[in-house]
Amino acid sequence: GPLADRRRSDLVFDGALLVFRSVVRLGAFHAETDALIRAALGDDPERAQLGSVPEEFAAEVSALQRRYRKHPAVRDAFLSVLHEVGMDSATAYWDWLYLRVQPHADQTPGGTLGVHRDTWSSNVLAQTNWWTPIYPITAERTVAFYPTYWKRPVPNTSAGWDLDQPHGRPLVPIPRGPVDNAGEVRIVIEPGDLLCFSGAHLHASVPNTSGVTRFSVEVRTVGLDDVRQARGAPDIDGRAPHIAWRWFTQLAGDGSLTDVVADLPPPPTG
Repeated sequence: GPLADRRRSDLVFDGALLVFRSVVRLGAFHAETDALIRAALGDDPERAQLGSVPEEFAAEVSALQRRYRKHPAVRDAFLSVLHEVGMDSATAYWDWLYLRVQPHADQTPGGTLGVHRDTWSSNVLAQTNWWTPIYPITAERTVAFYPTYWKRPVPNTSAGWDLDQPHGRPLVPIPRGPVDNAGEVRIVIEPGDLLCFSGAHLHASVPNTSGVTRFSVEVRTVGLDDVRQARGAPDIDGRAPHIAWRWFTQLAGDGSLTDVVADLPPPPTG
């Protein structure tokens, strides 16, 4: 069932991986998303890559993702989903709905993200991530978490990663060495389910060995009360030089989080 913002934040900032099961309004959201995917890639989108030249498929996916990000019906449908699980849109901010398309055997950073914490790049400790598969998934095409690293530092490249200069750099900061995957947790949920977790969780795309393409949608939110009261996940190894407040705009409007937090002190370092 739904969780009030404060209760959900308390759980997420403590490292919980929350799954909202059988979210009714995800039905309409998935229908809108499925229609856009099929219009771009045909009636069997999970296998469309098999009959396409890789470069052509990548171009079709890129065009689809650009349309998706700005599609008003998709936006409205997901707002309704967030309301159903308990979010107060009057005090919430989000970045954008990202349609992740991960083909079988994909090696591109846009489809297959390596091990990272979102907070290495955003520096927003109050950030909550939301994730849902559009079609059924398996352990061979999903996202993986490394909860043993929740309070365990991982040497990484965030100190040299500048959100103002992303070109020519990895899409996100990366670990400086190997990560022990002994405690890896692969998420397998239904298309009607919604995963909710802290942006500080160490996670990655599972390399897709399933034979078909994975389609999932993700978005990040920030609650204004959490920011004002300095609530958030622990920051144990992030060293990015900036805070990405400007990525986030109001759910119920177009105001930027930057305008609200301009006078807040930066998070402590060290």
